[in-house]
Amino acid sequence: MSGTGLMVVAAVGKNSYYGKLKLRIQAEQDETPLQIKLTVLAEQVGQVGMFSAAATFLAMFIHYIYDCFAEGSFVESFVSVETIHEVIEYFIIAVSIVVVAVPEGLPLSVTIALAYSVGKMKEENNLVRYLQACETMGGADNICSDKTGTLTKNLMTVTRMFTEQNIHETIAREIMSDETAKLFCLGVCNNSSANPKFVQERGQPLRIDQIGNKTECALLEVAYRMGYDYEKFRNRDRIKKTFPFSSERKKMATAYEDEKGKIYLFVKGAPDFMLPSCTHFVSKDGKIAKINQEFLDQVAHATTDFANGTLRTLLLCYK
Repeated sequence: MSGTGLMVVAAVGKNSYYGKLKLRIQAEQDETPLQIKLTVLAEQVGQVGMFSAAATFLAMFIHYIYDCFAEGSFVESFVSVETIHEVIEYFIIAVSIVVVAVPEGLPLSVTIALAYSVGKMKEENNLVRYLQACETMGGADNICSDKTGTLTKNLMTVTRMFTEQNIHETIAREIMSDETAKLFCLGVCNNSSANPKFVQERGQPLRIDQIGNKTECALLEVAYRMGYDYEKFRNRDRIKKTFPFSSERKKMATAYEDEKGKIYLFVKGAPDFMLPSCTHFVSKDGKIAKINQEFLDQVAHATTDFANGTLRTLLLCYK
C-alpha cells in the first residue's frame, strides 16, 4: 500500500504485460488522416489507371478493325493468327498501363517525408516518437503542459525560494545563513529517494541526469550547488525511519540521527497541510522565532505569488 522496496524485473518491452497491452492497442488503432487520404488517392489512381488501360485497349482494337476493313478482305484479315497475336499485345499494353499507374514508391516517399519532418520538429524542441504522429503534431498551434513543465523538458528546477523571511529569485549559497543552509541541505539529502547524477566537467556547465522523482531531483540540485552532494551526506545507516509521500498526508518525512546522536525529523510537503503543525520558524538573522501573524502573512503572500507564477510550492520543515 505504501513505502519503498526493491523489485525483480522479469520481462521488459513487448514481453511485459504493458508491452503486450500496447501492441494490442496499436493493432486496433484507426488509420491516421494521412493514411486515409493515401488510401483514397490510391483508389482514385487505380480507377484512372483501369479506365486508361480499357480505353487504350479499346482504341487499339478499333484501329486494328479499321485496318482490316481498309485492306478490303475483312474476314480473311480479322480471322487469323495475326489477330490473336495483336489482341494479346494490346492486352499486355493495357496491363502495363495498370501496373505503371499503381504508385509503388508512394509509401516509401511518404515515410521519407515523415522522417524528415521528425528531424525538423526536433530542431524546434518538439520531439515526436512515432512517424505517424508527425501529421497531427505538425498542425498543432498550441501545446499545453502542466505547471511542472515535465511534458516538454522532463525535468524540474528550483527557481524561487522563500527563506529567512525573504523571497530570492537567485538560488545561491549566500541567500541564507550557514546553519540554515546546513539544515536545509541535510534535510533535502536524506528526506528523498531520488538518485540524480551530477557531471561537472572542467569549463563546462553542470550536467544533471534526473533519476527519480523530479521534485526531489530539483531540491538535490540546489543542495549540490550549495556544496552538499547527497551521495556523501545521505547515510542510510543514520536514517531511522522513513514515511513515504502519500496523497492523504501530502507530505514525506524522514527521521535522521546525526553524528552526535541527535534525532531530526525532516518533513517536506504542501504548505497548506504542514503549516498548521509548525510552531517556530527561522527568522531574518537565522535564529529560531515563534510563528506570529506577520510570518503567516508573509508565507501566504509567497505561496500565492509562487502559485500565480505556475510554480509548484513546497514547505520544508524539521524538528
